[in-house]
Amino acid sequence: MSNPVNGKWISTKDGSSAFLQFEEDGTLTGSDGGNRISTTWGAEEPGAVVKPFATTQRAVMGMEAWVGRVHRVEAEGDVLTVFDHSGNHLGALTRAADTDEPDEGR
Repeated sequence: MSNPVNGKWISTKDGSSAFLQFEEDGTLTGSDGGNRISTTWGAEEPGAVVKPFATTQRAVMGMEAWVGRVHRVEAEGDVLTVFDHSGNHLGALTRAADTDEPDEGR
């Protein structure tokens, strides 16, 4: 499904490896920097809704735990705004530059 949220979104915080990657087939992978996220998503104006998912609860230096509470996202330009189940703004990620490099298993 073509949607402005498609692609990889990364944290710009120093030392962070947090990211969310939305695929056109509806799959979503990501990490808060310590815990993997693997689920699906669906288009919902003005962005997308992330389906419920299970994840580990490890604490790692530099992680951004708010990424693991993602429920809804909105993309505007190169900024992805992340919201929780209650509609609270959690944070924002930046669109990653197109690259052929693997995500290093994060």
